[in-house]
Amino acid sequence: MKYRKSIYLAVAAVALSALAACSNSGEESAKQKQDAPRYEIRFTSNLTKMDTDATRAPGNYTEYTTGQVFWVWADMYDEYEEPENQITSYFNAWKLTISSMTSQFSTTAANPSKSYPAYNTLNFYTLHGNFSEDIVEEAGEETGTEWPTSLTHTVLTEQLKEEDYQTSDLVFAINRDMMPSPNAVNLEFKHLLSQVEVALIPGNGMTADDLTQAKATVKLLDLKTRVQFTPNKAANLSTLADRVAMLDLENASDVADITISTVPTSDVSTATCGAAVVVPQMVNGKFVHISYLGYNTYVSVSNLTLKSGYRYRFNITVDRIGGEYSITPVTVEAWGAKTTKQVSLDNLSSANPL
Repeated sequence: MKYRKSIYLAVAAVALSALAACSNSGEESAKQKQDAPRYEIRFTSNLTKMDTDATRAPGNYTEYTTGQVFWVWADMYDEYEEPENQITSYFNAWKLTISSMTSQFSTTAANPSKSYPAYNTLNFYTLHGNFSEDIVEEAGEETGTEWPTSLTHTVLTEQLKEEDYQTSDLVFAINRDMMPSPNAVNLEFKHLLSQVEVALIPGNGMTADDLTQAKATVKLLDLKTRVQFTPNKAANLSTLADRVAMLDLENASDVADITISTVPTSDVSTATCGAAVVVPQMVNGKFVHISYLGYNTYVSVSNLTLKSGYRYRFNITVDRIGGEYSITPVTVEAWGAKTTKQVSLDNLSSANPL
């Protein structure tokens, strides 16, 4: 009997030792998580690096203007939770504003900073647009606007200044699985709307001074300017289908003309031009209107489809008043591309005005 008792005592001692080891391991793991550095969340982007080709025709654009507002939401992923609970909201709308001094993101006084969790990854979703709906920033006890199911975006009918153009721009960036880090998150924005560029080329008897803003005006005619936007966290922003799926283009509304900058150039190989952000749509008939000293000239197209994330360039040679003009083929490319690879447009008519 004594022999058996000693065995039981030995087994109990081993069991207690194992429990102590497990307890110490759990405590150390929890302490490591608690002591993990809480890095501040910071952002940079392809729209705030003076990357001219990313946002507007190079040659016109220098940097994002002061006061442009971006909104960020974040979800947290915890792989140790049950599948249905692994993704939770980390914070609601966080307001970032372009700083006048650095052309970088600055925060508000009410919400100056946010930090990563100790060890979980974050998904960031960042929007910029001219929205009709009010978005409330999460700050203090204010929970802030939750992820929006629908937003109404409107492009301006006068896009003569950089801030007009940028206010009209609708962009979206998704950054998934971001580990806690002291480095700034690079927000790679994608343009959801279209860009139309118009370059005026002085022809016979004309100079660049003859075509400056004071003498010539350029308009894009009869364009829908308002569209419903349903942001999708699961979207692949590099694909046209996913971008279009977030825009209710069939019900786009508020038809109006858009006035853009008059930008003359003597070299069509450069990117110098006027430009406007427009809602993707099909245009037909008189599209570009040039008014000069009482004379009206129109450039017409035949069922030209303006696609999400693409830009369209019209190079127009303007001769002496009453003279002829010529149009080179329209250049179409992904917005933000570094090259000017031309794509064939079978449905583009560039022969004669109506």
